[in-house]
Amino acid sequence: MELSLTYLQFHLVFTLPVLAALWYLAPGYDQIRRRRATAGLVILVAVAFAYTTPWGSHMIREGVWWYGEDAVLVRALDIPLGEYMFFAIQTLLVGLYLHWRGFDPTFEAGDFAPEPRLAGIVAGVALSVGGLGVVALTDSGLYLGGLLAWTGPVVALQWGVGGGYLARRPWLWLEAAVVPATYLWVADWTAIQLGTWTISTELTTGVTLLGLPVEEMLFFLAAGLMASTGLVLWEWVLDWNDRTGRLWALVPDELSTAGESQTGEMG
Repeated sequence: MELSLTYLQFHLVFTLPVLAALWYLAPGYDQIRRRRATAGLVILVAVAFAYTTPWGSHMIREGVWWYGEDAVLVRALDIPLGEYMFFAIQTLLVGLYLHWRGFDPTFEAGDFAPEPRLAGIVAGVALSVGGLGVVALTDSGLYLGGLLAWTGPVVALQWGVGGGYLARRPWLWLEAAVVPATYLWVADWTAIQLGTWTISTELTTGVTLLGLPVEEMLFFLAAGLMASTGLVLWEWVLDWNDRTGRLWALVPDELSTAGESQTGEMG
């Protein structure tokens, strides 16, 4: 009898146990840091849903990947429930790994240096323009080009805001992206072998590493990087506001007053 996995079974075997383990290992923060870490995870999960759903739905409709017979029970906008779960699960895996390893979100003078911020913006624009060019030039570049174009705006935005901080403290946000991505590469390869999902050979470059399409590897890495940098920047921005009070100056007076009141209560 041929072994197969539904999408939900895939999560039960590969992702949810690791997520539970990282949850168990989460550090015991003080109340303020715990609130900030929790808020960051909730915000990033919401952003992952909002930003990835249109892109993923388009890729599925174009036939870049599809799912095995009986592997999917429920869909919305052509996206299986298991894939929506993936949006949240990978973000949480990256975030919990990041907090388990520990990171310092302290703002320092020089974090708004223009050079790394400008370099990040240029890199993000180049990714988007290059990705759209790949899509336009060849059918086999649809997944790769679409992935680059999807990643570019986030890179430009994140580095445009906090490029100096990201360049000053790169190792933990890089590790928090690479380690979960490496595990997910193994899980992804297994799911492909078992027929849970299939990647098109016509709409990909055909370049593989140990049997895994390079586009899949880049997807998990890119999603992890966007999550890890987003989370460290969230707490870094809040620390910058703690030191300067300038964040509330950017919002309407009534929200600023409420924010200052809450900060005072928490302090």
